[in-house]
Parts: sequence; C-alpha cells; structure tokens
Amino acid sequence: MAKQIPLIVMNGLLVLLLFYYASIQVPVAGLVVGAFMPLPTIMTIRRAGWVAGVLLVAAGVGMIYYVEHFSGIKAEILPFLQMAAIGFAVSFLASRQYPLEVIVGGAVVLAVALQVGVFLILAWQEGLSPLAYLQRTVAELWTAFSQLVEKEKFLEKEFPFSSFNLTEVTTVIAQIIPALLLINTTLVVLLNYLLSRYLGGQQGWEDPKLSLTCWETPGWLIFGLIGAGFLLLVPHQAVQMTGVNILLVCCLCYFFQGLAILAFNFSRFQIPWFFRWTAYALLILVKPAMLLVILMGLIDLWLDFRHLHRPPSEV
Repeated sequence: MAKQIPLIVMNGLLVLLLFYYASIQVPVAGLVVGAFMPLPTIMTIRRAGWVAGVLLVAAGVGMIYYVEHFSGIKAEILPFLQMAAIGFAVSFLASRQYPLEVIVGGAVVLAVALQVGVFLILAWQEGLSPLAYLQRTVAELWTAFSQLVEKEKFLEKEFPFSSFNLTEVTTVIAQIIPALLLINTTLVVLLNYLLSRYLGGQQGWEDPKLSLTCWETPGWLIFGLIGAGFLLLVPHQAVQMTGVNILLVCCLCYFFQGLAILAFNFSRFQIPWFFRWTAYALLILVKPAMLLVILMGLIDLWLDFRHLHRPPSEV
C-alpha cells in the first residue's frame, strides 16, 4: 500500500484540479462540477489514509499557486481549502460510523463556520460591515449571473433575470442567506458523501447501514417547524424573515426524510435504477412532487414508514 500512495495522490490531484478549474472556467456546468470538489479528498483518505489526504490538499494548493503565478489564471485558495475541509470532516465522521444525519450535520456545521469566518475576514479587509459586504457581494453575483444567463440563453424565457429590480433582489437574498447557505452546504456534503459511498461500494469498502435509506430527521425538529409558522404570523419583517429561514431549513430536512423513504421502497421492491433516477429527476422538475416528498417526510414522524422504531417482532 505504501508504494501505491504516490500514485493514489497523483490520481486524486488530477481529478481535484479538473473539478476546481472547471468550476471557475466553465459557465453554469462548472457550478455543478465544483460541488464535487470534496470527493477526491474523501476517496484519497479512504484508499490511502490521512497522510495521503494532507499531501493531496498541499499539492493542490501548490499547483493552484503555481498556475496562478505563472499563467495568470485567476484562482482562489480559500474556497479550495473550504471544500477540502468538507472532505476531511466527512471522512472523519464516516470513519467513526456515525449515523448519516450526524455525518452530514457535523460536516455542514464545520463548513458553515469556516465560510462565515472567511466572510467576516474579507468584510474586515474591505473596511465594510458584514451586512454591507453581504449586500455588495449578492449584488455582484446576481449581476454576473444575469449576464451569464443573457449570454448563454439559459433559462432566459422562464426567468427573465434582467427584468428584476437589483435592489429588491439583493435585499430578499440577503435576508434568506442563512437558509441558502445551510441548504447549499448540506446538498454539497450529502452528494459527496453518497457518491463516495457508491464508489467505495464498488470496491467493497462501505457499510450498507450508512445509506440514504437510513436518514432520520431528529424528532425535535418539528418544534422548529411549528415555531417558524408562528414567527411568520408576527407583524415584523425581521421576525418573519427569521421564520422563513427556519422554515426553509426544516423543509430541506424533511425532504431528505421523504427521499429516504422513497429510496427505502425502491430497494425493498428492487426497482431498476433507470426508473429510480427518472423518479429523482421528476422530483426536481415537478414542484408539486417535491412538496409531496416533504409532506411524506413530515408524516413519517408519526407513521414510521420504514419501521425504524418498531420491535423486531413487528417488522
């Protein structure tokens, strides 16, 4: 194994740099590819250990600095390190055999803390308050995205971004940025973990008990959902937006719960993979279907569709 470590690190480095430069050079699709940047780190640690993972990240930082310094391709080290931190967090929590929701939740907490810390440092360097820096950043990102949509003709008919009022959009997005940050980070962590588990399963590495079918949203989260509903009734904008943020995060958790129920039944009845992925795609494309999945995840709190909390004699 020791002789294979350099080769494993080199393979991981090639994939990692491919993902990284695709994320900053390829319009639209690069955003999706960039979400999988933690994957090479997770797979390298799983195959060759923690030292190999550290070598991979260190080599990646060196290569990015070299390319930026000598070729002039603009790059950002901090986002690269944040994605690497997600890979290390997922690898550590998975190695401890924690439940899926603990693995995802722990990695999300670490990643969000790092992102908030970096954000505060950048705001301080610019001499702006966090709110002012946030509004400026949101405005810049929205303008860049609108220009990209116009240029690439992507979703231009469905969503005429250029016709939206920039000030209003910036205000709304800034108010729900906590929920958007948590949702985005959670999706990145979950996708990378599940894909690493799938790839590892091809080699016989992973424990089947840590699959998506075992996702279980904490029971106490229902109180957060109820509290969010009451906050929405308060005639104060700041309080209402707090309720909206809590509601969005709760809906995401119950969406995963509903998705776990679907995955459980797909496995139980041995549904072919083609039909499974078709169903998953429809969940994204058909909005009522997504709401039904959220509702199913919420009802599972009482009905226990997967029989997770019943005695073995009743299952």
